Amino acid sequence: MAASQYYRDDRIDAVRALVLGVVVIMNMLTLSGLAYLQPDARAEMLGAVDRAAWGFLDVFFDGKALAAFSFMFGLSFSMILQRTAARTDTSLAQVMRRFLVLGAIGVFNAIFLFWADILMTYAALGLLLPLAARLSQRAIFALGIGLILAGPVILAFSGIDPPAPVPEGRDDSLRAFASPHYADTVSQNLSMIAGAADASTGMLLLRLFMLSGLFLLGLAVGKTGLLARITALRGRLLQGGGLCLAMGLCGGLVLRLMDAPQGVWFLLYLETPLMALGYLMVLTAALHDARAGRLAALLAPLGRMSLTGYLSASILGQVLFYGWGFRLIGQTGTLAVATIAVGIFLLLSCFAHLWFRHFIYGPWEWLWRSLTHLRRQPMLGRSAAG
Repeated sequence: MAASQYYRDDRIDAVRALVLGVVVIMNMLTLSGLAYLQPDARAEMLGAVDRAAWGFLDVFFDGKALAAFSFMFGLSFSMILQRTAARTDTSLAQVMRRFLVLGAIGVFNAIFLFWADILMTYAALGLLLPLAARLSQRAIFALGIGLILAGPVILAFSGIDPPAPVPEGRDDSLRAFASPHYADTVSQNLSMIAGAADASTGMLLLRLFMLSGLFLLGLAVGKTGLLARITALRGRLLQGGGLCLAMGLCGGLVLRLMDAPQGVWFLLYLETPLMALGYLMVLTAALHDARAGRLAALLAPLGRMSLTGYLSASILGQVLFYGWGFRLIGQTGTLAVATIAVGIFLLLSCFAHLWFRHFIYGPWEWLWRSLTHLRRQPMLGRSAAG
């Protein structure tokens, strides 16, 4: 296979790696047990600094990284379509199989690793992307923005309770995940999956529309050819990103000061997609600076194996926090958990560098690709992308 078929944009992969790092931090707050506590119990357990850190992460990062990943998922799919446009061996069935395989990996992750899996959602929504890709860029943009706006509007008129964190107040999860028996982990994962919809209908509805809209916005941006002009547009990206971050932050702060949003105030939930897009614009502009080449090169390998990084972080989180591992669940403060997560991110980054010295794809990416193509893919050999 020609080297050009393995080409990856280091700076876009670097953005993906940074977004993954934030996902790891937020997931570790759940795996550590902190997210299962009621707010009062968590405040009583944590010191002042840890409480401030929890509030900071909640305002600035909770939900934003997953939203940013959704945009990049759509962007990546657009790039895949461009790479395969000239090929005759890529069928719609193969593209659909790609998402079905991702969904199966998500089921495995949810049951055996981390119940709060996002891959199943990405796979289900991704099945719509091949159909959406046939629309014009303007139609895709309009549909994406419409879906993002639809979530808060539907909440405002449906009478559904405002979104609430799914795992909060789950003492049963703390007990189950602290058990030394791995079977208890699997059983509680299944329980959390089954009860997620009942526990937070508003959150799931809002997320469904938001992620769908961000998928489409990523797809539309990829079709515009914007990636080839990022360096020339850095100034505008920084300005636009700063504006989105400021608007989203203001909305988020107001939202957290309200007891219960009603009516038009549900639009404050647009804080998450606004801040996610703001982060992406700022990071993309920053990493496309001529002086950021070395940093991008350091981050890019993990971005190329983001699926492997996502799943590996869940495994390492279980090892550190769960009862069958080092049993740190419920015993670690916010800053300590964040430090552990950063350590995991750095460990995964080092692993990615070493891996790509010898292999073409990340481990889980290779499995995903092989099952999609229904044949074993080449693995050995220095990656041309590296």
